[in-house]
Amino acid sequence: MRIPRAEVDEIIAHALAGYPHEACGVLVGDAGGPARRVVKAVRVENRERESPRVRYQIAPEDLIRIQRREREAGREIVGYYHSHPDHPARPSETDRRIAAEGLSDGVIHVVVGVDEGQRGTPTAWVFRDATQSFEAEAFEIE
Repeated sequence: MRIPRAEVDEIIAHALAGYPHEACGVLVGDAGGPARRVVKAVRVENRERESPRVRYQIAPEDLIRIQRREREAGREIVGYYHSHPDHPARPSETDRRIAAEGLSDGVIHVVVGVDEGQRGTPTAWVFRDATQSFEAEAFEIE
């Protein structure tokens, strides 16, 4: 996955600002462009109310709003990001289960491990329906 430095910085800043709760957002790429290139990260409010320290939820109305706006600009949603406060920067079993319940094959997932609210480490993953699991994805910063 390729992503501009400014967008990586934005994702990490959002993850740090959300600490100790999970922060989340949407990854946008150019429609018809390379499938593994993110051009923009869009912050979204974590709508999880019961356990926001260990879960996130993106409201359907937020996704629809972003999808419509980005489509008008010639872009599309190519993935999602979220943080793991004081946990490793890799998908959890909950992340895997939720991805397996939807149409997630080939979708990019960036997970940012946040250490004590001070440091954010992003990693990239792609979900595969065939194996019902995440595969590590190269994280190329432009």
